[in-house]
Order: sequence, then structure tokens, then C-alpha cells
Amino acid sequence: MSREGALWVGGLESYMDEPFIQRALQLMGEAPPLSIKVMKNKFSEAAAGYGFINYQNDQVALTVMHKLNGKMMPNTNPPVRWKLNHSSNRLLPGEKNHSVWVGDLTPEIDDLQLYQFFSKRFQSLVSAKGFVFPLMLGCVVARCREHNIHHLT
Repeated sequence: MSREGALWVGGLESYMDEPFIQRALQLMGEAPPLSIKVMKNKFSEAAAGYGFINYQNDQVALTVMHKLNGKMMPNTNPPVRWKLNHSSNRLLPGEKNHSVWVGDLTPEIDDLQLYQFFSKRFQSLVSAKGFVFPLMLGCVVARCREHNIHHLT
């Protein structure tokens, strides 16, 4: 099975089935994917907490991943953020992986903006992911955003 255009989606709650994810993507303004598959435990048939969303090609899948990753998924209670990863992010034998960490970015900079900026300079860029880390400053909690840039050559 080809992984072209496939996204892994994690952190799914038990009520999040294929129609739920389809509707959430639609509410976020995304075009319908080719298919969605929520994985189940093969012994209990309970939701496994992850699944796959398949698009026509990697470009569409990566754009969706960078637009949605870390944003709130609609109609979730308690609130759940999209956790997406490109399913073909595995390295081939002999292939090198380089990462760059960029810190001190404002929270307004999302994964898509970062991906678009670096992909113009590095043709081998595979992904850009944002992470929000809470920082304790005395009794005040602040938030810091860092980004990890993957697969640069």
C-alpha cells in the first residue's frame, strides 16, 4: 500500500469516527479527502485512538497537515487539537535527516507559514511542526512557541 498522500491522525477520542473527522475537516474549510480510516483494536473493536486520512497526493496532504496541526478540532468536548503527521516521514536506508529548531516565534506563526517560508529555500523540506511549551515565570505561566524543521539537505 502506498503512503503517497497519507496523513496519520492521533489523539482521537472514542466518539471520533470517520464521519466525525470528515465533518471536522469540512468545518475547517478543507476539501474532502479520498478516504478516512479510524483504527480499532483488533481484539476489542474499541477505538485505537488513531487513524489515517488519505489525499490524492503528498502536496495536498502536507498542506492540510501544516494548516491544521495543533489547531482545535471542531465539536470536541473536551477540546482536542489536531495531531497530524505525514505517513511517509520515515527515512530510507542511507538517507539523512536534519532538523533545525527555531525559537522565540510569536504564537501567530503557524506550521503552514513556517513550511512555506523554509520550503522556498530547501527543496527537501518534508515538514515543519510547532510546539507550544508552557514556561513558569514566578507565578505567571507564559507560552513559548518553537518549531522543528525536518529533512533539510
